[in-house]
Amino acid sequence: MDYYLRSDVDPLEEEKYSPVQGFIQRYPERVLRIGIAAENRSEEKRVILRPHELKNLSNKHEILVERGAGKGIGINDSEYEKVHAQVVEKDKVYACDIVIRLKEPVEEELKLMKPGAIIFSMLHLLGNHNLRDLLKKYKVIGIPMEEIRDSFGSRKIEALHETGYLGMKKGFELWVAAGKNRDPSKCVVKVMGYGPVAWGAIRFAARNFSSVTVLNKKDFNEMERLIPGTDILVNGINWPLEERGKTILITREMLKLFKSGSVILDLISNPEGQSPIETMHPTRLDDISFVIDGVIHTSCWGWPGLDPEGISKRYSIQVAPILLEIADGFLDSLPDYILKVIVSP
Repeated sequence: MDYYLRSDVDPLEEEKYSPVQGFIQRYPERVLRIGIAAENRSEEKRVILRPHELKNLSNKHEILVERGAGKGIGINDSEYEKVHAQVVEKDKVYACDIVIRLKEPVEEELKLMKPGAIIFSMLHLLGNHNLRDLLKKYKVIGIPMEEIRDSFGSRKIEALHETGYLGMKKGFELWVAAGKNRDPSKCVVKVMGYGPVAWGAIRFAARNFSSVTVLNKKDFNEMERLIPGTDILVNGINWPLEERGKTILITREMLKLFKSGSVILDLISNPEGQSPIETMHPTRLDDISFVIDGVIHTSCWGWPGLDPEGISKRYSIQVAPILLEIADGFLDSLPDYILKVIVSP
């Protein structure tokens, strides 16, 4: 794929050139309309960019913010207008050259976008093949936030530790509510995995003086022995792509090994499921748990949404400079760390 300007090409001849080339061509003045979309899920209160981080962007580009986008964390529309953003309705936001939001869009939103426009979001395409097909169908260029990495391979836009910490907090709430006089300091927690997400869960459990055991790969074949006596079992394993949904560590038959009112907390959720727990499926902020055979299951697709204000601040600080690079770089002069993750339909 080429990422250079072609002044001799009619931008209407989209079928002859890549969407990226078409995008570059349409804006010779290099001033873009950037749309900040509101999140669309029930109980999702976060916003991807706060007014404070928009100042540098609004000095160079036209910023449109969906009405009420910041309401969930106490940001009024007038605060966006103070940094020279326009507050508009949803259809105008999705008609912009670049649309930015936190969670992945649904088909009804992609329908509102122009062919060749950019969606900059947590797309999680490796675990959401339907969304990849929709981007192709509507000729939308995707830039997955979660795939942008620094020179050391670490994610530049993330809340991994917070995911584990907040998920563990909710796990404790569910466990305490399921019994009488339950004391977190008496809770037996076992955590599968020890990456950033798992570490967040371990940290919260330790702060509550719980008994915490970290299970590694050699333990995974002995789960029938390790489950008895466990109050909260946590999945914090970041599975390789080829193993997702194929390796089952906790079968339905094993649920009988748990005490009634125990909790299985899956921190590694995605829209297609793919959990190593046979009875687990993704849940939402507005319907966060379910019970099978007396065992509470929870696997929220969007754990960081449990702290909307704090996570909005974190993401906004991380995202703003990268969005500025995307807008100013205009796809033809972007740093490699962004170019390599662009998904062209």
